[in-house]
Amino acid sequence: MKIKIYSVTLYLLTFAIISSCSNSSEKDSIDKDVIDPASSLNTNFDGKIFSIPSPVQTAMFIKALNLPYDNNVLNPIENSSNYSTEFKQALNLGIYGTDLGYCSLYEQKNNSLKYLSIVEKLTRQLGLEGAFDKTFMSRFEKNSSNQDSMLVITADAYRKADYFLKNAKRKSTSSLILAGGWIESMHFACKMYGTTKNSKIKERIGEQQQTLTTMIEILDEFNKSKQNDELISSLNDLKIEFDKIIIDYKYVAPKTDAKNKVTTLQHEIKVEISENVMSAISTKVNNLRESVIK
Repeated sequence: MKIKIYSVTLYLLTFAIISSCSNSSEKDSIDKDVIDPASSLNTNFDGKIFSIPSPVQTAMFIKALNLPYDNNVLNPIENSSNYSTEFKQALNLGIYGTDLGYCSLYEQKNNSLKYLSIVEKLTRQLGLEGAFDKTFMSRFEKNSSNQDSMLVITADAYRKADYFLKNAKRKSTSSLILAGGWIESMHFACKMYGTTKNSKIKERIGEQQQTLTTMIEILDEFNKSKQNDELISSLNDLKIEFDKIIIDYKYVAPKTDAKNKVTTLQHEIKVEISENVMSAISTKVNNLRESVIK
């Protein structure tokens, strides 16, 4: 699971997908200050640097294991009509954005367009319609048979949305979209591990220990209206299981490319998770995700 995220970002947060495209658009969208080869997205949110699993890398694991596309892992399209509050809309924008990345990677053209329509609807409800305007929809539809183009176009739209949120001081909304994307990525990973028992998937899940802690801190920081109380409580309950994971972290000095102003983090991580802990994490991730999408 390649992992990377946001700097108050919508587009990197829910769609770390652009990190899988090897072209100049990718370079424009990634936070160049810190790059960690062990994860796909590393950036900062108010000075906090951490990682989040990319939905695209999760899907790549699935494809590498020769697992077929599974429509059942997605948040059903009809659920989108249930989200009437900004809290639910933001969380599920993160969820549906992750689902869109999954559909796109599996070249599910019809589903990609359907999930794109939901993403467009939610961004409009959140006052971000400028990012997903008619021009964007037209570009996406015309390139719907080109996987890389779809990812690049979508990332561009999320970049616009991210810019708007940062300048409108709506970090609370951004943090909820971030949480939704993380929850859906964990949902994919846990489902995939349950099917394959692949040790690398389990390790990537375990590496989210610190990410979960930092995310809780961010949600708590932007919880002035107390709307995040139940979500934070559920994440803290999940954290009880993550705290049982043993992580052996070996520091390796980072490499800096002064010319390109890029610092690459280097470290070695060994993760130990018992099957009982994995089972508990999977159950709690599933319950949390169900509470978010209902």
